[in-house]
Amino acid sequence: MSALAFTAQIIRRGNVRKANVITIAGFIVSIVLLYFSLKDIRFHEIMATLQKANPLLIPVPLIFITIAVVLCAFRWSRLIGGGVHFRDTFAALMIGLFVNNVLPARIGEAARAYVISKKRGLSFTYSFSTVLLDRFFDLTGLLLLAFIFFPDKSLPAAVSRSIYILIALLMFCIGCIILLSREKFANKIAGMSTRIKRPFFLRLTDRVLRIQENLKRINSPFNLISSVAISFCTWFSMTTALYLVMLTLGIHVDFRDIPFVCALLNLGLTIPSSPGYVGVYQFLLVYLLAIFGVPKHEGFTISIIFHAMWFVPYNIVGFIYLLKEHLKIRDLRKFEGNQIE
Repeated sequence: MSALAFTAQIIRRGNVRKANVITIAGFIVSIVLLYFSLKDIRFHEIMATLQKANPLLIPVPLIFITIAVVLCAFRWSRLIGGGVHFRDTFAALMIGLFVNNVLPARIGEAARAYVISKKRGLSFTYSFSTVLLDRFFDLTGLLLLAFIFFPDKSLPAAVSRSIYILIALLMFCIGCIILLSREKFANKIAGMSTRIKRPFFLRLTDRVLRIQENLKRINSPFNLISSVAISFCTWFSMTTALYLVMLTLGIHVDFRDIPFVCALLNLGLTIPSSPGYVGVYQFLLVYLLAIFGVPKHEGFTISIIFHAMWFVPYNIVGFIYLLKEHLKIRDLRKFEGNQIE
């Protein structure tokens, strides 16, 4: 075995160990948070909340969840360019969402990059850089939603501290987009990373240059603003779906407070968890809705219904596309270690 091959094998083993640690930590976090979500809730309280549901309204939130996914796929198709069609990005996105829901280590982003590269004959590195850029705009849309619908009531200290972090995060994201769109800056970062001559920094160099290439292509005020606007509309649509789930259950909260809840909920999903965000999703939604006066048992019921509203359709549609593209789970599992690199 050559020294290069031996080094590559060591790196792969290290990545697998990292992925395993993250996976185990995710399951532990999910179990602990699910316990705290259910603590002090009685089963009959959940059933009583479900009995108040209006079955005629149940399909309505699905409309807005579908709109959100369509907007997300459309935004990504614009970022990729090069004749990549909406139907291609939609299929890859749904497969990525399905993978995130059924496999550990959050490999859905790498999986959708793999799918789009396979479908359109693009390099995986380029495809993955467009996914990273897409996530940049996703994050910016979420933060914009939180700030526009910032509540006018006093918030718990923990939430207030989170807001300061979000402000810093928004400024960081905007700064990254501006700086990485400048070819001279991107080349300087790439040059510094290359001199270190470590595998991680070599991969970082390649990704920085790819992101800069994408940003340079879309670097016009109209393209940047429209991408942020699409992101905002995407999450506003998910906000509407959450609000409609609450109305379905006969739970009334001022609509102006729901976008803030939805934004913090999805920002909080970066916490390590089991596949499908089980436990973390329930804990965050219960906690955030409690700030606006929703009892814990009602908040938990909302979290279960809303979670199922997107979890089940994403998995069904994603699995159908997985079969249609003749992909196997083992084809995608190879990214479990690589994405931690």
